Amino acid sequence: MTDANDRLKFLLEEIDLPERAHELALSRYQGLGEWFSRPESSLADYDVHLFVQGSFAFGTAIRPVNPDDEYDLDFTCKLRAGVSRASHSQKQLKEMVGVELAAYRHAQNIQKPLEAKNRCWRLGYRDELRFHMDVVPGIRADDGRRRELGALMEARGVNADLARSVARRALWITDQQHEQYSRLSVDWPSSNPGGYQLWFLSRMAAAVGSTQVLAEAQVDPAPVYRSKTPLQQVVQLLKRHRDVMFSGNSDAKPVSIILTTIAGLAYRHGESLAEAMARVLAALEEVRISNTDEILNPVNPNENFADRWQRADCAHLQLKANFHEWIAQARRDFGEVLAGASPQRQVEVASDALRVTLAESVMQRLGVASPAPSVRRVTLATEPPRPWCERL
Repeated sequence: MTDANDRLKFLLEEIDLPERAHELALSRYQGLGEWFSRPESSLADYDVHLFVQGSFAFGTAIRPVNPDDEYDLDFTCKLRAGVSRASHSQKQLKEMVGVELAAYRHAQNIQKPLEAKNRCWRLGYRDELRFHMDVVPGIRADDGRRRELGALMEARGVNADLARSVARRALWITDQQHEQYSRLSVDWPSSNPGGYQLWFLSRMAAAVGSTQVLAEAQVDPAPVYRSKTPLQQVVQLLKRHRDVMFSGNSDAKPVSIILTTIAGLAYRHGESLAEAMARVLAALEEVRISNTDEILNPVNPNENFADRWQRADCAHLQLKANFHEWIAQARRDFGEVLAGASPQRQVEVASDALRVTLAESVMQRLGVASPAPSVRRVTLATEPPRPWCERL
């Protein structure tokens, strides 16, 4: 007999990153950091600080649904000295970082060209595992901005010490779509990926030694999670379910930062994986029923992660409707796993909803004598062109 925790863990074993992916990601992070910090770097006088952001930083990265898809590594390259909004434009900062990335690409004999995205530079690898690195240039936010963010977080109930720690990591970043991108201006986009990482750590910290973890938390070096909390595992499972459901229309899928934020807010320390999954699914359903158009950034309550839902240029993607549809499907599929549907049905859910083929030993534990038959998969009919919109 298996319980709901075991059934969810069987699925996690098949979608978690392989150890080799962790090793390669760490190697590439270290290699790029060493390149930026070498004495002859054109950025040597600017006190470069490189750190990981996104799913690798949170411990929620998963395998791609399709083996040929790329792993995504997100970094911030922060210049802590010599550059300010008064001395440089966004465009100048981005070009400064781009020069070093181009030199790195040449030195490493990387064949794929360096690509300029709205907020980042993208550098792709083609070797043992396919990765692309997205590097966001940034500079430190001024004290006034930090105080503003700290006050906003405290007003929404964030602990004062945590709010100050998060606010200290705030950045000004570059965005090619920003109307002041090419001009010298104090009007720059704001972001705080390091602060969001610290907030996410705070949500899972009690499960791994709360006070000490927060006191010693560092945005870099790259974190390695040998043992994951139920919060991280729930996010991984939900992301995989979403990736499979929208594998034929990935531009229209719910963005990871929204899933991660709702899960982080819902999570309660000390719950099992199954309890955490049930609680997060219930929180997602509350969002769906509320019909809200706002999912606020917990480290910048003035930022709405769901702002694209109502934008005219994104209307064809039906982002809000797809988010609601995904919530309903995720509740049905994971509900069957949690409730202990028939063993055969559980294998079918694994295959159809997560594209996971369970090992023979697992199916035997579930009480299934032989592999489940192939299940017809349904993909969305429309495949609109891919827009670029980077959230963190």
